[in-house]
Amino acid sequence: MLKEQEIIDLEINRSHNHPFTGIVEVVVNDKINVLYDMADGYIFDVGEVQAFARRTAFYFKRSYNKEYNNRYDFGSRIYPLGLNYHVTMKNNILDKPVEANIAHRLKWYIKELLGINDSRHFYVDKFEDTPKPGSSSPKILFTTRTWSGEGERLNPEETKDMDDMRAECIRKLRREFGDRFVGGFSTREYAKRNYADCLLDASVTSRINFMSLVKSSDICISTMGLWESNGWKLGEYVAASKAIVSERLRYAVPGDFKPQQNYLAFANADECVEQTVKLASDKDLMYAMKENNYYYYKNFLRPDKLVLHSLLTVLEKEAIIQSS
Repeated sequence: MLKEQEIIDLEINRSHNHPFTGIVEVVVNDKINVLYDMADGYIFDVGEVQAFARRTAFYFKRSYNKEYNNRYDFGSRIYPLGLNYHVTMKNNILDKPVEANIAHRLKWYIKELLGINDSRHFYVDKFEDTPKPGSSSPKILFTTRTWSGEGERLNPEETKDMDDMRAECIRKLRREFGDRFVGGFSTREYAKRNYADCLLDASVTSRINFMSLVKSSDICISTMGLWESNGWKLGEYVAASKAIVSERLRYAVPGDFKPQQNYLAFANADECVEQTVKLASDKDLMYAMKENNYYYYKNFLRPDKLVLHSLLTVLEKEAIIQSS
């Protein structure tokens, strides 16, 4: 986006030498090495990341916690990157197939030319909306998933606690709001076996239907992700200018994004319901929050603004270093 706006020149190279797939290395002005870390928390191998961190002056981390940073000798070079969600644009190199099967690759390119690839559902404009005044009977949305049984790296006790809390929120919100509430788990096998009363119809969670549902809702609920990460849906809700009830955030983001202004925070299912009731019963607060999130998105979260903010931080800090 910044290249299309002629704000930056850009050259992209694929590399398989990084310590994990969620890390990107950037060279600014041919001399300043910058790392972008999209991991769900502090789950990297310190030894592997250390080598990259030592050769960079700036390390932008999606999951940013100043206290946690103090554990690492490169902690003073870590900066907050911001909220994230799965968003892309046409001709994104990371969407292009790399498998050896020529037929599969050709099929992808044909679909891309025709504008029918799945990635089109994740283009920037698909998420965006403007603030709408709240109604006296606001629509409330909480779609989520289970994590138990999804991989050896996950702690089964932590994922069960996470899933149980989400299920409790679903049940209590349904009881409190009835037809005004749409929410539940996507239909994964673990959810079917353990939370059969909390499932959503698969059609609701299809990409097209989901974003339509987000835009037609007034209040959207977000919970903590893996390794205490800020939930991906939180970024989607901000992009859509929604009023938000969110589990307390463990990781900081740039800009003035804070409780009461951009979201109401909760720590358990009872508080989730209480905060949702508070927001649903106050149309002025609801609308003000939508406007605040619209402003935050336009200035800090939209992909071009998020990256530009980090680049300006690099140039500002580098200028201070050079002048000292």
